Amino acid sequence: MRQLLLPRVLSGYSRCSVTHVRPARTLARVQRRAQSTLQPPPYIINNRTFPTDSYSNTPPSILSKIDLQLHLLPSHPIAILRQMVESHFNTFTPAQPSTPIVSVYQNFDELGFPPDHPSRSTTDSYYLNREYMLRTHTSAHEVGTYATGIDRWLLSADVYRRDEIDASHYPVFHQMEGTHVWPTSDLPELPELNAALAARLAECPLIIEDPTAISQSNPYQASHDPIHAEQITQHLKHSLNSLIFRLFGPIATKDGEPLRVRWIEAHFPFTTPSYEVEVWWNGEWLELLGCGVVMQKTLDQAGESRSR
Repeated sequence: MRQLLLPRVLSGYSRCSVTHVRPARTLARVQRRAQSTLQPPPYIINNRTFPTDSYSNTPPSILSKIDLQLHLLPSHPIAILRQMVESHFNTFTPAQPSTPIVSVYQNFDELGFPPDHPSRSTTDSYYLNREYMLRTHTSAHEVGTYATGIDRWLLSADVYRRDEIDASHYPVFHQMEGTHVWPTSDLPELPELNAALAARLAECPLIIEDPTAISQSNPYQASHDPIHAEQITQHLKHSLNSLIFRLFGPIATKDGEPLRVRWIEAHFPFTTPSYEVEVWWNGEWLELLGCGVVMQKTLDQAGESRSR
């Protein structure tokens, strides 16, 4: 659930001698010709045209991955994992974005990324031009999906970042994002739901290390009732702990050792409180996911007045 650059080719032009033409006109022609060679052709992707500019840095090798959609191929490991998660959260509605092309506003501004955030850099993200890019995370579709009014959804997709290729990094990978919007009328159900989830987890060979606490660096939101915020946060943790045990428990515990899960305080521009979760796997901590309670302003942008 984690998460190159090819140099832009500039067409050259040959020097030639021109006779019977005034020098000024010759210079103007050369300048126009030089300008035309410096402007790469537009991107044409699935019948959409995107003019290029100084931000354009997406090479053909990356664009060729757009239509693969490995997470939708029934027998592919990524698709099998997606199906397992969807089966675990079987009351959630699966969502599939139609394209990885999003506006810069959707990918960053709508989610509260500051103007100087490092991920906005052209060295970190793939841009078609200064207005459009390849999504760097599934969260680029959050506001649009909230706007549909669905209370519970799971969204899976390929995402693109300019990572150097090594054993654990590739510029194209996949994420899955889930959300549960809680209408005010449903909040009284949380204590009972949390108690039932905690009881089921207590029966699992599972050690949960969770030293996190609400603090100034990882607070509840001022617009949220702290009692409800605590209950929603607890439900988030119970839900993800149960998913992690579903995915890793049968293998990790086959030798009689319990599965170990660790929660760590984190910071994301679009959630608070925020956390990262790791699992002890093959003798080391493996980062699995980031999560948190979505900023109310993000929901408000989608016309939602409820808490997540």
